[in-house]
Amino acid sequence: MPSQHAILAPSASKRWMTCTPSARQEAKYPSKDSVFSREGTIAHALAEFTLNYFLEEKAVYVPEFEVFQKRMRQENPSLLLDLTVQCTDEGFDFWDIFEIVYNNYVTIVYEDFLNVKKEFEDAELLVEAELNLKSYIPESFGSSDAVLIYGEILKVYDLKFGQGVKVEAENNTQMLCYALGALLGPAELNGIDTVQMTIIQPRLQHISSWSISADKLIQWATYELKPAALKAFNGEGEYVPGDHCKFCRIAPRCRACALRATILAESNSEPSELTDEELADLLYKLESIKNWTSKVEEYALQQAVSGHAIPGWKVVEGRSISKIQDQQSAMADLFSAGFEKDLVCKPVELKGITDLKKILRPKGFEELLGKYVVKPQGKPTLAPVSDKRPEMNNIEGDFNNVIL
Repeated sequence: MPSQHAILAPSASKRWMTCTPSARQEAKYPSKDSVFSREGTIAHALAEFTLNYFLEEKAVYVPEFEVFQKRMRQENPSLLLDLTVQCTDEGFDFWDIFEIVYNNYVTIVYEDFLNVKKEFEDAELLVEAELNLKSYIPESFGSSDAVLIYGEILKVYDLKFGQGVKVEAENNTQMLCYALGALLGPAELNGIDTVQMTIIQPRLQHISSWSISADKLIQWATYELKPAALKAFNGEGEYVPGDHCKFCRIAPRCRACALRATILAESNSEPSELTDEELADLLYKLESIKNWTSKVEEYALQQAVSGHAIPGWKVVEGRSISKIQDQQSAMADLFSAGFEKDLVCKPVELKGITDLKKILRPKGFEELLGKYVVKPQGKPTLAPVSDKRPEMNNIEGDFNNVIL
């Protein structure tokens, strides 16, 4: 998988298409590596290796993970050793990552390929397929996790290994860029009529697919993508703050974000109660503003800790909670002093679901404990009408037993 990113990367397309000057400004700041990105890199490497392995072996089915795991231990010990050491250094569970990727991404993609080949013998599955976007995005390069081409259909897959929010494929600019790049690249001579984009988030067990005609994809690229990309590449246009600022490297110093955060300054009316319409508009802005203020505080702290003082601010020791370090010795002293175990110790507790799934593996957890799992009714929360969750009809009645 590629180790570099273009200035106008498809993964950041929503941001630079909306706030066109941000891309050039971001380029001045190096991208920061994180534990999440390193974990994602390992997951993508395993996905790429496994799909290529099946293609090279011309596999006609996907074996159970335990069977494949045993085979890999015998055939590829050096690969496993390198990645296992990397995972150990990072504190990751190598086989846990491998199993999640294998069962919830590799299996889906490769079985799609096998099913298609029953009808289309010349179907192609391409892994880390090189994208062709330069006619629409200057100096663009990159690859798609997986591309399936058969008949007049092009399918583009994207693996997202994080545990954040669910991402939908519909009108997703990143997926549209991947689809366009595949359409103009590996599928250029195939007479494609329909393009399907699929986002797979294994750890959230979430799959989102959306289709568009090849003609409409080209229209979008011509009238929306290309003009925005040219502006972004030249550093032109207006700064536009919003939800897309979440991962922007210049957000902590962005004046447009700061102006947006001063909500009261945006109103020219006399101080009074907000109307329902004003309250609704405010709710849309609050989440991105909270995310931005957190980024500002984190950035300012990093600057101060690294020796770049922020005028009027200093680094101090934060609050901490006292804890007993050597619990075994403390308990021994308490028992010697005559205190009963039930009085000073907590009863034995079952570990949380996340920890148990790691211990038992997802399949084992469902077999052994699935029947005991219940999901309590969640607390009421506001969401935009575009949210796919159903609206509660009788809210007061539904939440009579929920403590707010």
